[in-house]
Amino acid sequence: MLALVLRVVVLTAIYLLVLTSLRPGDVLTGLVLATVLVVVARRLRPAEAAASGPLLRRLAGVPALVGGTLVDLVRGTWDTAVCLCGRGPVHGGLVEVPIRPCARAGAAAWGVRVGFVPDTVVVEIDEQAGRMLLHVLDARDPEAVVAAQHDLYERRQRRVFP
Repeated sequence: MLALVLRVVVLTAIYLLVLTSLRPGDVLTGLVLATVLVVVARRLRPAEAAASGPLLRRLAGVPALVGGTLVDLVRGTWDTAVCLCGRGPVHGGLVEVPIRPCARAGAAAWGVRVGFVPDTVVVEIDEQAGRMLLHVLDARDPEAVVAAQHDLYERRQRRVFP
């Protein structure tokens, strides 16, 4: 039960962060949408929800995931601003990042986390082919982009969304 309530709270928080609003109507809408989403997801995949890992171990990784994502957001915003001001090189391009087979929630969370950062846009996630296609601001070294994405996944996300 605690896990379901936590999911509703986290989804509502994400909804409010995207809206950048704390108006009572927005909070209520977020709670309703999150509750419906959690209930429907639970009914569609009860076996995967039960096998997703110990709750406390996953919760312990949330601060690193949120804090790390904020650090990435600040760094990506700075890099984008420098390029937009004409002070930095712009070598944008597509990079294919191989992803390991993981639960749908893990792939989706990876895409959302990467998509928050302004210097990276998720073009496609193909779980069957095991790849995520990104458009990055600096694609001069695709291997470095892949290595950085895998490092960020391992350090920040894997514990919470395997």
